[in-house]
Amino acid sequence: AYTIGSLIILLICAFCFVILPAFTGSSDRQQEKIPPFGKYNGKEIVYEQGSDFADFVSQYGQMFQSYGQQMDQSTYYYVFNYAFNSTVTKYAYQEAVKNSGYTVPKSAVTRKLIPYFSDENGKYSSKIYKQTDASTIANLSKTVEDNLISDRFYDDNFGSTSEFVGSEALFGLKESDAELDFLTKYDSDKRGFNMAVFSMNDYPEEELVKYGKANAAKFNKFDMSAITVSEKTTANTILKRINNNEITFADAVSEYSDKTYTNTEGKMANNYQYQIENTLTNKEDFAAIANLSVAKASDVIDTLVGYTIFYKDAETVKPDFETEEVKSLISTYLKNYEISVIEDYYSAKATDFTNAVAKSDFASACEDFGIELVEIEPFPLNYGSVSIASTLDTSNAALTYADTNENFLKTAFALKKNEISKPVVINNNIVVLQYTTNGEVSDDVATLSDSTLKEFDQSSSSSSILSSDKLENNFVSVYFDYMMRS
Repeated sequence: AYTIGSLIILLICAFCFVILPAFTGSSDRQQEKIPPFGKYNGKEIVYEQGSDFADFVSQYGQMFQSYGQQMDQSTYYYVFNYAFNSTVTKYAYQEAVKNSGYTVPKSAVTRKLIPYFSDENGKYSSKIYKQTDASTIANLSKTVEDNLISDRFYDDNFGSTSEFVGSEALFGLKESDAELDFLTKYDSDKRGFNMAVFSMNDYPEEELVKYGKANAAKFNKFDMSAITVSEKTTANTILKRINNNEITFADAVSEYSDKTYTNTEGKMANNYQYQIENTLTNKEDFAAIANLSVAKASDVIDTLVGYTIFYKDAETVKPDFETEEVKSLISTYLKNYEISVIEDYYSAKATDFTNAVAKSDFASACEDFGIELVEIEPFPLNYGSVSIASTLDTSNAALTYADTNENFLKTAFALKKNEISKPVVINNNIVVLQYTTNGEVSDDVATLSDSTLKEFDQSSSSSSILSSDKLENNFVSVYFDYMMRS
């Protein structure tokens, strides 16, 4: 994007590819000034004639058209998105170079301008230069200088693309032979595993019932209404009026309540004891609610969102642990609030499993316990599955995101040959691993080159810049509000 050739194309196509006419709408909307799409370290990214952003939009638009891409709304979005990212990157590069104290020599600008003022034979023509008006030359010189600043960052960090000493790029960070050798050998320690999978989706009904009976109060079902307001003084006034029979509770709901915890009629939708407790700032206040008589209102109670007056509409219903509704309720509660109960149950099962393996073998123990045995093909310790090394096959549902699960990877690679691991939580499973086999270095990694590492450097640089605290990114909101809606 920063070469002189691209610059010339950009200058030529700036008036050939005009994006704004593609967005049709009212004249008032079209006349409205489009706000900045964001800022990088305070520098606004604006879409207006002559801006870096607009120039990149023109360049990417021409590129898409040259590839025969249909210019529909989806394509326009990609054009603008690429242009935005390129603008941010350019600003970041320029800032880094300027902070280093580097200034572009005038001779460098002159060298880059020569091709623009060359004749049909490729030779510099003073006639063409003299026939070009001064403002065009000044604008072109400024653009060349800006791009040379960006080039300086790119060349110094990723290597020059046109200047070489022998086969080595003149500029750029150099990878030592020792570094390449290390990265090549990195793939040599590949390990394969047996994995036993205990799915926590299969938590037995009898365990649900057992937990429910031991914690029966949590699943009492209340028939309650409520009034919630933001100010305590308002809540006290409402309660006083209700107690003095100046207003009914139902009328107070209609007149005052924010209806935070209720439907429009004031009825509480989440009415099991644990759900009501979760709305309270102090769970000890629940006793006042539980002890209400039917058709009585509570004192004002501090809740997570405002101040609430509870009203008991009917008697509380105790849970019937034989019904599927209550079993499902307990299961939902455990998964959302006390998943450790389920994890502890399967961890105990997994411990029993490891004891069984010691008496027989891994496969036989899986068969005896009626659980899945997964054979994991050898892979290196490769967090995030970067492509410079072999990767863990995560196609099995039990291994989804395992390549970014630190506990899983640390456990696996701390094992000795044939050793059995302690239970590990991964996704919605408890797994047990056995280190079984070693693997060979892949051919792809054996041919690792500095160009591959350069691509990683560029990708890392881009990710870092686009996630920087210096970037204020309003691209999506501005694009859809001002470009799409127009």
